[in-house]
This record gives sequence, structure tokens and C-alpha cells, in this order.
Amino acid sequence: MNMKALAVIGISGAVMLGSVYSISANTSGYELYKDALKKTHQLESTTTEFSMDLMENSKEIYSSDTTLMTNRLGKTMEGRTTVSNGETARSYEIYRQDGKFLVKKDNENKVYSMTSNGRVHGTGSDRLELKEDLEKLVDVLTKDLQQKMIVKDGKSGSKEVILNLSESEIPMAANVVTSLMLKHAAMMNDRTEFMESSFHDVKMKFPELKEDIVIKSADVKARISTQNFVDAQDVKVLVTGKDEQGKVHQVSLAISLDLKNVNSTKVGTLDLTNLTIEEVKHGKAHH
Repeated sequence: MNMKALAVIGISGAVMLGSVYSISANTSGYELYKDALKKTHQLESTTTEFSMDLMENSKEIYSSDTTLMTNRLGKTMEGRTTVSNGETARSYEIYRQDGKFLVKKDNENKVYSMTSNGRVHGTGSDRLELKEDLEKLVDVLTKDLQQKMIVKDGKSGSKEVILNLSESEIPMAANVVTSLMLKHAAMMNDRTEFMESSFHDVKMKFPELKEDIVIKSADVKARISTQNFVDAQDVKVLVTGKDEQGKVHQVSLAISLDLKNVNSTKVGTLDLTNLTIEEVKHGKAHH
């Protein structure tokens, strides 16, 4: 499983939570969270600090720390990220400029270039299938989760939307959630496995869980600013399962996101002078 697979899982979870709020019109957080999500996507510019930690049996198997400066109107981005698999660590500079995504690895006089066409990875049928599966998932989860989402008053007039689920509160949906995660993660992994190894040189050693997969807990907390956008979000998920040999694995995922310098972020550009540019292909098929 690679970063794109994790991204699918993360985005799926975010869509799921947003969809649940959209359906659950009677919950106290419905209008607050719905409006905040819309306003967040409409911000002109932001600085986002993002961290992710993936652990297996309390051992780090992948982590990342990222800072991204983005300008929605100018369709530009500048960022820096450090990733590690517990053995190897790399740092990257990331840019979006002139219709391309540019990545420069530490200590390299080379830039990896990927065309930015504004489309989601995967074919139209893949995206439709994912959307349909998410809708089915929301149908399963909604009734049980409506009353478990709460809103609290935060500091300086902010609000917090909170969802905490223990193993006993998840069982009905556990098989649906995990099967979808594995299904779409495998789909995206297959589409990106041919990415050049020189670009993806920090490999993730993710255990291939095959049976007895159980979500032990899931916690989501989103902070809504006084200006009514989501300026912080934390997600923690704990999953257990067995591999083909019957070995039990405990995998935990923690994601933290903070928005800063809202509508006042300045985005820089990468000077390509004296740098070698290498085009990176996105997989087996054109999208």
C-alpha cells in the first residue's frame, strides 16, 4: 500500500463523515459542519500543517510531516514534506506552478514533473464505483452514528465537532468499512505500482491483512473557527487483523491537520535554472 492508497482511504473517510452530516439533518452539528466544510473549500489561500503516523504493533512503518502553502484562485502551491518508513527518511519540496506539479528531493539537482489537469486519479468508472460504495456505506452507518456526533464550545468562540467510536459501537459496519478500504486501496495501488522506483524510494511495509479485520476504535475531532471554516482536524483509527500466516497485527493511523494564515498565505515558485526536469508517468493507463 502506498501514499495514494492511503489518500483514497483518508478522502473516503472525510467524504463519509461529511455525507453522514449531510444526511443527519436532525443532529446538532449538521448545519455547523456542513457550512464550515463549504467555506473551507472556498478560502482563497491557506497554510496547512499536516502530519501522519502509521504504526504496526507499536512500531513506526510510515510517517510524514508536511507544510503546504496554497492559493486556490492562482492554482499554485508550495510545500515541504519529510517522510519516513522507520528506516529511511527523505525530504521533498513540492510546487504547483504553470499547470504542473513539481517535486524536488533533498540533495538532488533534479525536478520530477507531473502534469496537473485538475482531474482525480482513476477512470470515470473507478470514481463512480467509489462514490456508489461510499453511499452504501453511509446508508449503513447513518442511523447508528447520528446520535454519537456531538458539538462542544471551544476556545474564543470556536466549536468542536466530535465523533468517538469504540469497538462495541462499530461492529455492524466494520466489515463494510474494512472491505471497502482494502478494495479501493488495492485498486489505487495497482494503478500506481509502475511509478518509477527512483521517485518512490521510501517504501511502506504495510501488513497485508486477510481475515478477522476489526476496527477497534475511531476518533474524529474537527475544530470550527469563529469565521466558520474547519481550521483543525484530528483522526485516529485502530485496526487489528491477521495475515495469511495467521499472525495478528495491530495497526494505528493518526492524522493531524491545522490551517494557518488563512487568506493571507504567500506562495513562492521554484527556480528551475540549472535543474534537470524528469517527467513522471502516473501508472499503466492514461487517465
